[in-house]
Amino acid sequence: MKLLRAVATFSLAAWFVFAPLPSYARRPPEYIAGAVSVMCAATGLVLYEANQHRLHYPASIVKVMTALIVLENTTDLNEIVTLSERAVALPWYAANMGLLEGDAMTLWEALHGIMLPSANEVANALAEHVAGSVEDFIEKMNRRAHELGAVNTYFVNACGLPGEGQHTTAYDVSLIMRQAVTHPVFLQVISTAFFDFPPSQRHPQGRTLRNTNRLVRYGDDLHTEWVVGGKTGWIRAARNTLTTYSVQDGRGLIVTVLYTEYREATFADTITLLSHGFALLAEVPLPAAAQPREESTGNSTQNSSGVIFLPVTEGVPAPNPENTADPPVPSSPWEALRFFTLTLLKIFAGAAALAGTGILVLLWKK
Repeated sequence: MKLLRAVATFSLAAWFVFAPLPSYARRPPEYIAGAVSVMCAATGLVLYEANQHRLHYPASIVKVMTALIVLENTTDLNEIVTLSERAVALPWYAANMGLLEGDAMTLWEALHGIMLPSANEVANALAEHVAGSVEDFIEKMNRRAHELGAVNTYFVNACGLPGEGQHTTAYDVSLIMRQAVTHPVFLQVISTAFFDFPPSQRHPQGRTLRNTNRLVRYGDDLHTEWVVGGKTGWIRAARNTLTTYSVQDGRGLIVTVLYTEYREATFADTITLLSHGFALLAEVPLPAAAQPREESTGNSTQNSSGVIFLPVTEGVPAPNPENTADPPVPSSPWEALRFFTLTLLKIFAGAAALAGTGILVLLWKK
């Protein structure tokens, strides 16, 4: 009987030592972004976050909302968008395509103009075309953001240039991106590496646009097959920003990173967080309506990547943000505490296993 008790003790201790840690207790990934959000696209569940409700300048990822408002308020992508004098009046540092007053393009072409090279004059032109004025378009943006639950976001323009009072959070950007990726047109645009843009006054032969997102540019060292697309951003106050949509095994993930010093680090952080997020996502059961399948039913939506999305829950308030200008610390103290606690438990279990082994040896000698 004593021998059986010793064997049982040893087996239990060994299980504690060698059993894998649950996903929530694993060491957080290493990254340098100031705020991150890793969200399941199908459910809106946040799988990992750090400072996701802290206020930051968004930079050009504002154009995700610009594209969403355009797609929700237009039906004909062949409509002609003409640039006005106001649309092309940009500060010298603003990203642009060199378009002039009177240049024209289709809505389809304009969407590529804002999402690939991040042309600010095209964003202004789209705002005027859809709402009649930039001011009315911004009102639509803010109303829609709050409907989606992005209550810590406020827009003052349609392009992401610096503006007094303009701010967002990593969580809010992920919410907006989650809605945007339900539109097949949006997915097609953000996944485009290069696009042939029509002739303009300064480029009468036309030209090829290149996506600023290196994760989708084939031939690039950072090209990642399972990344569908996203939107980059940069202004000095915001540093580098990036929101990304990716799919593995029919399951979608949205990663948003804000306040990163270097563009290359923004891409590296995103790949790291996507890998971590997909490992966590594999352990999250999806509701039946969100399971990947060939055809959509009911109110769900299927995009070109084969992912089924549930209708987005609207009006869900986010916690009050911690508003500070200091770069936030990219770690979760609760997750670190859980990891540390379980590590101690494993150490104690290892000691118990050694003690059990000693007892077993003594009993064997007797």
